[in-house]
Parts: sequence; structure tokens; C-alpha cells
Amino acid sequence: MSFESIGLAWPYSLFWLLVGGLIYFLCLFWHAGKLFKSTTTKEAWKLTLLRALSGLFFILLVARPFMDNLKTNPDAVRIVSLIDLSGSMNQRDAPTETRRIELVQPWFNLERENSWINKLRTRFGMVDRLGFTHDEVFKVRESSWALPEMGNNTSLGDALTYIIESPDLGNVGAVVLFSDGRNNKGVSPLKTGEIFRERGIPVNIIGVGKDRDLGNISVAFADIPTDVNAKEELIISAEIQNSFQSEVSTMVRLLVNDLELESLSVSLGTGESRTIRFSPLIPEVPGVFTYRVLVDPLDGDFDPSDDEDAQLIQVRPPSFFSALYLSHQVRPLYPFLKRALSNERFQLSSLIRLGNETFHARGEKILPTGYPNNPDFWMDYDVVLVDSGCLNELNGTLVTSLKDFVQKRGGGLLLFGDPTPAQQLLGGLMPVKQTQSAMAKEDLSLSVSPDPLFTELKRLDEWKTFLPGGMPAELITRTNPAARDVVNLRGSSDRAILTIQAYGAGKSAYWGSPHDWKRSLINEDRSREFSLFWSGIVEWLGSGSVERIKVDQQEKPGISGEANLLTIDVLGQDFEPSMDARVEANITGPDGFSKFLQLYPEGLSLGRYGGEFIPQDAGSYQVLYKLSYPDGEKIEHMSYLKVKPSGDESKDTRYAERDLQMLANLTGGEFLKVENMSDDWMPRLSSALPTISKRSNLADAWPLFLVLFMAAGMEWIIRRKGGLK
Repeated sequence: MSFESIGLAWPYSLFWLLVGGLIYFLCLFWHAGKLFKSTTTKEAWKLTLLRALSGLFFILLVARPFMDNLKTNPDAVRIVSLIDLSGSMNQRDAPTETRRIELVQPWFNLERENSWINKLRTRFGMVDRLGFTHDEVFKVRESSWALPEMGNNTSLGDALTYIIESPDLGNVGAVVLFSDGRNNKGVSPLKTGEIFRERGIPVNIIGVGKDRDLGNISVAFADIPTDVNAKEELIISAEIQNSFQSEVSTMVRLLVNDLELESLSVSLGTGESRTIRFSPLIPEVPGVFTYRVLVDPLDGDFDPSDDEDAQLIQVRPPSFFSALYLSHQVRPLYPFLKRALSNERFQLSSLIRLGNETFHARGEKILPTGYPNNPDFWMDYDVVLVDSGCLNELNGTLVTSLKDFVQKRGGGLLLFGDPTPAQQLLGGLMPVKQTQSAMAKEDLSLSVSPDPLFTELKRLDEWKTFLPGGMPAELITRTNPAARDVVNLRGSSDRAILTIQAYGAGKSAYWGSPHDWKRSLINEDRSREFSLFWSGIVEWLGSGSVERIKVDQQEKPGISGEANLLTIDVLGQDFEPSMDARVEANITGPDGFSKFLQLYPEGLSLGRYGGEFIPQDAGSYQVLYKLSYPDGEKIEHMSYLKVKPSGDESKDTRYAERDLQMLANLTGGEFLKVENMSDDWMPRLSSALPTISKRSNLADAWPLFLVLFMAAGMEWIIRRKGGLK
């Protein structure tokens, strides 16, 4: 607002106004002389001044002075608010702080009545909400606030050029820019700012961001073996590199899945790279395990995707298998089993009840004093062969730890004998739900499936396996959904002798023919066949669970803001590719990211399921796969993905406050940090905009009449008190 002119609304010539004023003050002078002769000097001065003041205000009322005020016509003003929606606006200036774009969004909340944008729209004729990213300028919608997640480049200069040259944005009175000042594409903002200065259009800038030291710290496995043997030493090393411009300190952690194995403190100088070595590990059980190495996040790390590295390691079966035979009675099977497992690949221990207080013990850690009480007793073995009847003689803690031995440690369990105690005490760990006691009059032929126990054995079809006649046996008639029959009565697929299943990290099996030892007595071929049979069972049980879910090692990191493909290969209960499973993926990642995704079969590969998701941020993502089969079986598998920032925008996300201040000063705009923003803030406008004039008459102001009345009244009172007329 400005004053264009000050004048008088006196309808006649100014000469007559001056003449009248002169006559009044001459009369006032003559009157004052009379007062000084008639009263005291003090009273005379009071009356003279009051009479002069009254006359002055009277002359003002007669002359009618006025002021013409000029102000910008609000109906003719067009303000353009321009919001940076590029990838750098998705950054945090500290791990615990809000994203830059989230600091901007509240100022454009149209649902909040007193928000800055609503006040601006109420005051001026047109207020545009425009956003820009990459090489596009567009109207901001609710969905536009998610665009920074795409990681697009910043074209600040091009966006300003669009505003100054667009015919649809004529009569622009000011631009209000919300940005962090990054510009990596198109023309320079300062070059465009020269055009704004020439046209007198100020660019008011709200700076979004904070100054910080940016750099990167990365960690990766170094010379890690992809496969090792169980019970053998595993050495893991990692290389850490610091690209900050200062020394940094952080923690380096080694994990297997989500279990932390070791943490080390490390300090690195500027540009320093160092290889650290973790303490030797000894994997106890075979299987596929995800080892991870990570560093604690640092403030200013612009690429969190390399703060963690993951590696699948195939832990192969040990060079020997440690087995335990446990029974509550003497069975003829044991000596034959001991001979079959007598080679260097097996170490067989045993504990057999011989009487009420008498036990046979074999092995370094086995005592003949009775059944153990230590729940960790099982953990020293790879395979446990248990006569089901002795489960009733074990304490509850030991039975519970037997379940953990299979499910958590990955051990193998073979049950034989009376199935009832195992069904009652072990629940789903027992693969058999129902059996039929039988005693055939003569030997019955058996058929042995090669998969998965005997896939590497040749001439399996020449085996002469049989169910001994005249000996009690348990024929398996009903199994768990996840179980699979391996040895059946020949010609009767619904009655089995051996059933197996994967259970948790380990495996379990039930053998219904404890008098199988008889075939070892027939001849040398049958004896060799018996040894191969039991060696195959123990090796399979001790080799960990079959990987029914296979997730390929990630070769290249995914890209934030882009579709990332998830693929897994799934085996059914028959260990064949499955096409009828329901596969779900629960994905969690940085900043509370959570996504539930259903995967569907891919037609070109049997058993392969796939799906896509779009990660918002760079970093490590955890994927929990959940499989459900038609018969109710459920399996879970954990995997990890690494996601890198997308495009050139991620290379430099620093807050460029100096560039923004230069642009604001160049165009005559105001620079303000977003944290200092308020709903009452108004931008600087162009001085070349249309204006409207408003006249203010001083004589219309009621305080003037009040002063005139008070001056005249006080004079009258003083005169009467002094006895003057």
C-alpha cells in the first residue's frame, strides 16, 4: 500500500481559505491582548492556546483535507505456488526427522480453514497449486504427494521457465516456491531468475531442509564361502568403507536371519576402507541359512542400501553323523543297526533299559545311571532313534526339548514301536496319525520309493525288502498332511511301513517294522541292502530339512520407486513343484514400510510364484513368505532384499539454502525457512500489478470533532471560573 496524493476538498479558491485563516489569527491576536490585560498571564496563555486549537480544528473541518491511498487490486492478483516433488524431497535430514515433503504438505491442506493456502485464496483472486518433478509441471492433487517416492530428477529452472512463459498463467503477481534447492536437470534457476527480475515478478522461496554433512558408509561380505560343512569352522569377514569427510564410528553386526551372533565397534577415518574378521563360527546343522552383516545407520548417509549385505550359505551335512539310539527294552534290531552304522560316517551312541535300574550305555556322554534330565541332552546329536514306548518314562521337560531338537535345531527323529505314546506326547512331530497292528503269516514284499531318501542309490529296484512274517508290525494307514510314505506294502499304496516329514528346521519319521533285522540274516546281499537302507535313513534325517521354498540370491539391488519382482520356487508335500499353494509375502522395510502381497503361479516355470511391489525408500527389506496348502499344511520362509536409491537424484540430496537465497534476492522475493513459516505470512508482490485508489477524508474522522468539542469546552469552563465573558 502507498499514498498517491494529499489534498483539500475546499470547494473554493485556496486564496479565500488563506484569507479566512489570516483574519482568524488576527482576531485571535487581538483577543489575546485583551486577555493578558483582564486576567493573569497563566490563565491568558491557557485560554489563548485553547482558542487557537479550536480554531485550527475548525479550519481543518472547513478545508476538508484528504489522502488518496493506492493498493494492489486483490481481484487482479494471480499467485503461483510451486512445490518441488522430486526425489530429494523424500529425504530426511536426520533419521528421526520428518521427510521434507511432509513438512510442506500441511501448508496446502485445503480442509484446514485457517491454513496458509486458504487464507491466500481468500485474499487474492487466483492462487494456483502447481508441482514439478523431472520435466513436468502440473496441478497438485492428493496423489501428487507420493511422487517424491519415485526418485525423479529436479528441473527447478525449467519449472520456473514454464511459469514465466505459459500463456495460461498470465498476470502473475508472485511465485511462492517450496523447495530444497537441488537442481540436476535443465536450465539454471538463476538464469530464469533474471527473466523474473526483468518483469518485476518476485520469487518468494520457502526453504525445505537442513544443512548436514553428507556421505556414505558401506559394508559388504568379503571372501565368504557359499557352502560349508556342518560342525566345521566358518570364518566370515566384511569390508567397511567410509566416504564421509570426517571420521565416523559405528557398530558392525553379524546376524543369521534375525539372530545377532556378534557385534564389533569400529572407527574409520575419511575415505578409509577396512576388512574386519568376525569370530569363528561352527554351524551345528545343515541347511540354507541367510547370514547378514550390517552397520548402524549414520546421520547424513545418503545411500542406506549398502548399510547391509546378505549372503545365502549352504551348510552341507557334516562329514559324520552323530546318532543316538534310545529304547526302554532290548530289541534285536539294535545290534544289526549298530553294525550298519559302524563305518566312519556315523558315531552311534545308545541308552537301553535292561531292567528296573539297569541300563546299557554306549558313547562318551552317555551314563548307565538312567534316562537324562538335562533338556539340552539331545542337542549333541544329529539324529535320535527312539523307541516310542520310552517316551512315557521321560520327564515333560525332556519331551518338550525333543520337539525343540527337531523343530528349532534342525535335528532328525526316527520313532518306532508302539505309536500311541508318540502321538499323545509329540503331537504333530509324530508323522503318523493312525496305524493298524498286523502279524502276517508269511513275508510280505515291500516297495521303496527312491525320493527323497535314496535318490543317489543305484539299482534300488533290485532290493528285496519285505515285512517279516510271524512278527508284529504297525501298518501306517493315516498320516499328517505334510507326511509322505516312502516304504509301502507292494501293491497297497494305502498301507505303509515308513513315513517321513519335514518339521520346522528338522525332519521326523516313523518306522513300523522293528523286526526288519531278519532280512540281514538271509545272505550277504540282503545284509548290504539293510546297511544301505539304514544309512540312507540316518543321513537323510541328519541332513536338515528339505528346502521346499527356494529364493534365489539377489544379484542386483532393487530400485526405490520402481516395481521390484519377488519370485520363489515351491515344492509340495510330494517334493514335486506345487501349483496349488497359496503364497503370501509380508514385506517390511525402512520407515515402517509394510506391504502384504499375494504371489501367483508363473506359467512358464512349474512351482514358481511371483509378484511385484514398489519400495518407497532405499535400504534393507525383510520378506516373510507364508505358504498354505489345500490340506492345511503351512510353511514359512524368511528372505531379505536390498534396495538402492533411484537415479541421479539420490547422488546429492543436500539442502542448497545458498542457491535459494540468491534466487530470492535476484527476483526481489523473500526467503523463509519452512520452520519459520506461519499461516499469516504473505508473499511479496509485483509492483506492476493493477491498483485501486481509496480516499480518506480527515474531516470524516470522529476523533477530530471530539478534540474540537473538548478544546472549546475547556476554554468555556476556564473563562467562567475566571469571571470572564
